Amino acid sequence: MKSYLLDTHIFLNAWVRPEKNGKKITKIFESASPKYLSAISLVEIAQLLESKPKEVKINVPLATFFYQALSELQVQVLEITPEHAQRFYEIQMIKDHKDQYDRTIIAQAASTGFTVLSDDTKFPFYPIELISNNL
Repeated sequence: MKSYLLDTHIFLNAWVRPEKNGKKITKIFESASPKYLSAISLVEIAQLLESKPKEVKINVPLATFFYQALSELQVQVLEITPEHAQRFYEIQMIKDHKDQYDRTIIAQAASTGFTVLSDDTKFPFYPIELISNNL
């Protein structure tokens, strides 16, 4: 069975505004396939709440949000391992893509073989398997 690694915004959309994820990604959320969220995405969401509070609205304490959303969406947190850090070091970022959160998710996908769910326009340029509503 295929396993999926969620980009941060795919996870947020699944919880806050699922209609934004489109049919392909919604079907995966409804399936029994294992779904993971990088531990770095937890930090990215905290940073987004701090820097863009009007865009990301969560009406409960952040930890409560994480536990509720992870449980109800049946998503597991993927810890960052030494192998992931090695791949992070090895992966060359493409031009004009400086997002270190994305780089961590890409490194984890490259290390684990998980398929990434992302609508980020930069992800198709990396050596990972990707499902996107844009492709």
